[in-house]
Amino acid sequence: MSRSQIRNGDAAPGRCGRAAAAIIFIGAIFLAVAHPSAAAAAGPRLGHNVVPSFESIRLVLDPAKPDYTGSVRVDLSVRETTGSFVFHARDIAIDRLKLSGKAGDVTAGHAAEGDGVRITTGRPLEPGTYTLDIDFSAEFSAQAAGLYRLQVDGAWYSFTQFEAADARGAFPCWDEPEFKIPFQVTLVVPKDHLAIGNTPAESERVEGDQKTVAFEKTPPLPTYLLAIATGPLETVAMQGMPVPGRVVTIRGSAGLAQEAARATPVLVGALEKYFGIPYPYRKLDVLAVPEFWAGAMENAAAITFRDSILLIDPRAAGVEQKRGLVLVTAHELAHMWFGDLVTMQWWDDLWLNESFASWMGDRIADQEFPDYKAELAQVQSMQAAMATDAHLSTRAMRQPVEGVENLDQLADELTYDKGQAVLLMFERWLGPQTFRKGVVDYLKTHRWGNATAADLWTSLSKASGKDVGGPMATFLDQPGVPLVRAEVLPGGRVRLSQERFLNYGAKTPRPVTWQIPVILKYSNGKTTRTLTLLLAEASRTVTLPSSPRVAWLHPNAGETGYYRWQVAPPMLSALADAAPKSLGARERVGYLGNLSALLDAGPLRGDDYLRLLGRFAADPEPEVVEAVLGGLGKVKRAFVVAGVKDEFVAYVRTTLTPALGRIGRARAQGEEASVSSLRPDLLQWLGEEGRDESVLDDAERMTRSGLADPGSIDPTLADVAARLAALRGDMALFKEYRTRFEKARVPAERDRYLAALGSFRKPEIVDAALAYSLQGPLRPQELLSIADHIAGAPEYRPVVWDWMTKNFQTITGRVPPNYGIELVHLADGCSTDLLDSARAFFSSPDHDLPGVSIELAKVADDVHDCVALRQREQPAVAAFLHRQPAVAGSPGHAARAGGRR
Repeated sequence: MSRSQIRNGDAAPGRCGRAAAAIIFIGAIFLAVAHPSAAAAAGPRLGHNVVPSFESIRLVLDPAKPDYTGSVRVDLSVRETTGSFVFHARDIAIDRLKLSGKAGDVTAGHAAEGDGVRITTGRPLEPGTYTLDIDFSAEFSAQAAGLYRLQVDGAWYSFTQFEAADARGAFPCWDEPEFKIPFQVTLVVPKDHLAIGNTPAESERVEGDQKTVAFEKTPPLPTYLLAIATGPLETVAMQGMPVPGRVVTIRGSAGLAQEAARATPVLVGALEKYFGIPYPYRKLDVLAVPEFWAGAMENAAAITFRDSILLIDPRAAGVEQKRGLVLVTAHELAHMWFGDLVTMQWWDDLWLNESFASWMGDRIADQEFPDYKAELAQVQSMQAAMATDAHLSTRAMRQPVEGVENLDQLADELTYDKGQAVLLMFERWLGPQTFRKGVVDYLKTHRWGNATAADLWTSLSKASGKDVGGPMATFLDQPGVPLVRAEVLPGGRVRLSQERFLNYGAKTPRPVTWQIPVILKYSNGKTTRTLTLLLAEASRTVTLPSSPRVAWLHPNAGETGYYRWQVAPPMLSALADAAPKSLGARERVGYLGNLSALLDAGPLRGDDYLRLLGRFAADPEPEVVEAVLGGLGKVKRAFVVAGVKDEFVAYVRTTLTPALGRIGRARAQGEEASVSSLRPDLLQWLGEEGRDESVLDDAERMTRSGLADPGSIDPTLADVAARLAALRGDMALFKEYRTRFEKARVPAERDRYLAALGSFRKPEIVDAALAYSLQGPLRPQELLSIADHIAGAPEYRPVVWDWMTKNFQTITGRVPPNYGIELVHLADGCSTDLLDSARAFFSSPDHDLPGVSIELAKVADDVHDCVALRQREQPAVAAFLHRQPAVAGSPGHAARAGGRR
C-alpha cells in the first residue's frame, strides 16, 4: 500500500516531500484503525489444525443492487485430529454449508464467533483432505472498504480494498497473510460490464443479461492481495510490457490514462533488471478508482490507485501530478516482488513490506525519472519520521501484533519513512551491489511463499559476510532515534558519543545504544574526505585520516544515516558557510531538518534558528528551499502570536521574495520539474503568510482566466491560484467553486476545487464550507478535506473542532472506517485548550474509537512540545523578528515609518 493515503485535496508536505502532497505521496498519513466491527470482535489468530490449500470463489455482482450472493469451495488439510475449526466471515449470511471428506459428508454445525465462523463437527475430523462448500449473501460496503460499490455519472461499479482485514467481509476465507494459497475466481456480472481479477480471463459466457467470467487460477496469494473490479470500465493498452498490460478507468476517463500507460512499462523494466527476476504475473492491470482511501494498493497484477493519482489530463497536467504518478506507481510495482511474490508471514513485518517498497520505488523512480528528484524527497520524509521518534509516545518499528483491531495505526511514517531510511543506511554500509545480492537471494529463496525479516537479514549477512541482523535490530526493536555528538579534538581526532534523541524536557526511561553505521564527512580547508564506521559504543574516539586540521565536519555524510547529529555552535555555523560549495543537496536538506530538531531539543536558540534558516533561502536547489518552507511552517506554528504577526509577514517576504524572483512567477521553457514544483509553494507562502498583494492579485487574475478558459492558465499554478483567490473571496466565488467541483470530470480538477472550498477565510463562508462537507456530494475519502484545510488557519481550528463534535456520528458513519481516528488530530496545535477538550470528548463511550489513546498521546506530545518551545524561545524569536527591516507594502511598514495602518 502506498503512503499516499492522503485524503483528497490535502496539501501537506510530504512523503516523499511534495510527492505525498501530490498524492504518497505515502501516505498522510493518517492511517488509523481497522473496520469497526473488526475492532469489536476480531478474535485471536486462526489455528493451524485445519488450513486451506485452494479456494474457488464465485460471486454474482450487480453493483446497482445493495447486496450480492456467492459461493466458495475450499480444499482443506486437517493436520491433526480436531472437533472444530474457525474461518473468517464478517457480516456474511451463510445460506448453506457442507463439509465433506473422502468418506462422504461430515455432520457439521456453525456459529458466528468474532470476525469468523466456528465449525463444530459431530465426530472428530481425522488428518486428511476435506472440502468446505458455502453459499452466502452479503451487502456491498458503502465506505470504500472491503467489497464496495459506488455510482459515478449514473453508472454503478464495484471495487475492492482488502488490506488489512476486509476480505473476510466479502467472502468466507482464511484472512491472514500466512495462508497463501491459489484462488480461482468466477464473477457473474451484467453483460455490459467488464470484470477484472488478479489473473487473465480464462473464459466468458453471456446468458441473457448476465455475463460469467472465469479467471485463471492465481499463483499462491494471501487474501489481502486479491482484487475485483466490475462495471462499464474502459481500458488503455500499455505497450512495451513483458506481459499484457492495461490502464483501467471508469467510463469516459480513458483519455486521461496515457501518462500512466507511458510510465508504467519503464518502471517494470527497471525493476526486472534490478531483481534479476521477470515480472512474476501473467498480466498487469492498473486501475483508477474514484473512491479509494488507500491511495494505492499492490493487489497482485491488479493494482488499484486513487483516480487522481493515475489519471492525468494531457492538456492541463501539472508537474506534481506526473511526479506523484511515477513515485506511487514505482512503490506499488516494487511490491509485485517484495510483498506479493514473497509475502510477510504476519503483520508484525508490515514495516518491512512497506519500507522496502518505499526504498525500492524511490530508487527506481530516481533512476528512470531523475527530474523528479525522489532521493531528495526521501530526505524530507526521513525528517518527519525522526520528528515522530523524538517523542516518548513513539513506538518500536517492529513489534508483536496480536490482532488486527488497530493494525492500520502501524502504517505510519515509521513503517514507511523510517524503515526506508534504515534500509538506505544499511545499503550504504554494506555497499549497493552486496545489498542487491542479498535481496535477490531472499526473493529467490522464498518466492511464492512467506518470509520474515530474519530471513532477509540471513540473506544479507550471507552476501556481505557481516552480521546484519544484530545492528538492524537496534533500529527495529527499540523506539526512538539516536543522537550522534561529534566533538573535534586536537590532532584530527573526533570524539563520537550517542544517546537517545528526545525533545526538550523529555527523559529517556533507560539508557539505550544503537549500532549505527556512521559516515563522517570532513575537510581541512583544501580537500574533503569521508570515514565510515560502526558506532556501537556509547562513546568512541577516532582519528581522521590525513587531516590533522579540521575546518568543518559533517557527522552524516550523504544524509544516509537515520540519526540526529550535534556539533559545537561554531562548527554548525562553519557547516552553513561550507554548504553552498561543499555539501550535497541531500546534506543541505538534512542540515535544515537537523537544525529544526536541535531547536526542539534545546541546544539551538530560536533566533539562531531563524538566522541560519534564512541563509538557505538563496539555495539554487528547489528541494532545499522547500525545506526552508518547512522550517517557516514550524516558526509560524510555534511563535507567530499577537505582537509579532506583522514582523513575521515581513520576514517571510524578505526571505522568500528573492527566491521567487530567481525562478520567476511564470514557468520558463524547459525548466526543471523541481523548479515548477517550487513555484506554487512560494506563491502560497508569499500570498497567504506574506500577504503580498501582487501575488494575491495575480492569483485572482489567473483564477478568473482559468474559470473562463481552463487552457489559459499554467496547470502547475491552477491549484495555488484557486486557493489564494479564496483567501479574499466572497460567497459568489465559493458557489462557483462548488459548482466546478460537482461538475468536474478530471480528478485533478475535482481535487483543486475541493481544496479551494476549504481555503476561504470569511466566517460565513467557513460555516458554509463545513456544512457542505456533510451535505454535498463528497466521496467518503473526501469528507474531511475541507475541514482539514480550514483547520490550517489557527484561528479557525476551534470552529472545526466544534463542527466535528456536533457531527461526530454522521462523520464516522460516512468516512472510510480507518479515517475516524484522524478526528483526534483536529485537537492539535500550540495550545492545550483543544487537547483538554479532546480528552474529555473521546473518554465518552459514545465517542470511543479503537486506538484513540495512542493517537491522543501523539497529539499531546505535539501540543506540549510546541507550548514548551513557545515559552522557552518566544522572547528570542520576537527580538529577532523585531530587528528585521520592514518590507515596503508589508503590514508593519507604515507603522515603522511613522505612518498609519
